[in-house]
Order: sequence, then C-alpha cells, then structure tokens
Amino acid sequence: MGCLLFLLLWALLQAWGSAEVPQRLFPFRCLQISSFANSNWTRTDGLAWLGELQTHSWSNDSDTIRSLKPWSQGTFSDQQWEALQRVFRVYRSSFTRDVKEFAKMLRLSYPVELQVSAGCEVHPGNASHNFFHVAFQGRDILSFQGTSWEPAQEAPLWVNLAIQVLNQDKWTRETVQWLLNDTCPQFVSGLLESGKSELEKQGGSHISVGLIALAVLACLLFLLALIVGFTFRFKRQSSYQGIL
Repeated sequence: MGCLLFLLLWALLQAWGSAEVPQRLFPFRCLQISSFANSNWTRTDGLAWLGELQTHSWSNDSDTIRSLKPWSQGTFSDQQWEALQRVFRVYRSSFTRDVKEFAKMLRLSYPVELQVSAGCEVHPGNASHNFFHVAFQGRDILSFQGTSWEPAQEAPLWVNLAIQVLNQDKWTRETVQWLLNDTCPQFVSGLLESGKSELEKQGGSHISVGLIALAVLACLLFLLALIVGFTFRFKRQSSYQGIL
C-alpha cells in the first residue's frame, strides 16, 4: 500500500507540472494592399493586428497611422512614434515608385495589385520570429529571409530579375532588417505591456492550475478508495473462507 501511495503522489506531481496553461502568443501582423489601376492611379492602405485585435489602420489619403486602441502606441514616446511614421511614409512613397519602375521594366500589364504581410511574434526570453511576404495578384512571389530577398516556390520567372535588383539595394535591405529584428520586437513588447488587460480578455477564460490539480487529486483519491475497498473486501472474504 505504501508503494501505491507513492505512485499516486508521483502521478499527482506530474499532473500538477503538466497542468500549467502555456503562455499565449500574440503575433503582430501588418497587411498592406496596394492597387495600381495604371501608371497614374495608385492606392495603398494598411491594417495591423495584435493577435485578433485590430490596433492600427493607415488610409491612402492620410500621412498619419491611425491608432485604434488607447494603447496602440505601446511604450513608444511621441517622438519615437513620429519617427517611425516618417520611416513608413518614406517606405510607402518608395514602394509606389519602385512598383511602377518594375512594371515598366518587366512589362507587367495593369491593373496590378500587391499584398504585403509583415510583422513579428515575441516569445518568452526575448526571442522573436519575424516575417515579410509579398504577393502579386494574390499569389506569393517573394519574401525577406535573414538579410536578402528570396523567391517563393513556383514564383513567376520574372520575380528572379526583380529580386536581383532588390538585393542590390543595400540601404533598403538594412532598413528592413532593422524594422523586423529590432523595431518590431521592441514595439510589440510595449504593446503587450500596455494592452495587457484587454489582451487577457481576448484570451478567454482559462481553467486555473489549481482547479486542474484538484480534479486530478479527486480522481486519484477516488481510485485509491476503490483499491482500498477492494483489498478490504478481498481480505474479509478470505477470512470468512478460512473460518468455514
């Protein structure tokens, strides 16, 4: 019986250790949609989400990124936030100009629509994962990997020529690296801190570790009672048979 109790205690400790609810991750995703009806008419709009909560929007008609939550600026100061918006204004202008040049160089037919999905996910221990994908007419064509642009699988042949040109632009590649590796994780960490209360509500109700442990303990005690009862009954029947 002592061995059995030891095994039950060991099982309870294992259940307690495995019952901890894993920390939920909230990826930060930015979506850019750029439409080019011709070389003279273009439109670029942007949206951003932290997990399932939309945090920002950016209209083609505005130079200012709109904050959709009171904590959408994270822990960035007003000066840092304005500096970041200046970077994105330069990016939007350069993106529009470059697409027109590529359309002319590669003889692409209008209308043209490009989608950009970029962002990062911060993990415990200050580790992070980032991504930057570009789609043409709804089809993935390239992504930024590490320090350079890479073609997507089964991308059109003309994408390789575009990538050769893009990878020659050292300043842009270094800027993308800085945004993905440094700025994005720092900004998202601030969002997670500032929006903690609302993000916890988004995660829904979780069963606490204590309740899980109590449920496991109740099951183990019930099992122990059954075993003890069966053992007692078996011994009593054996004693009756000895008397008879």
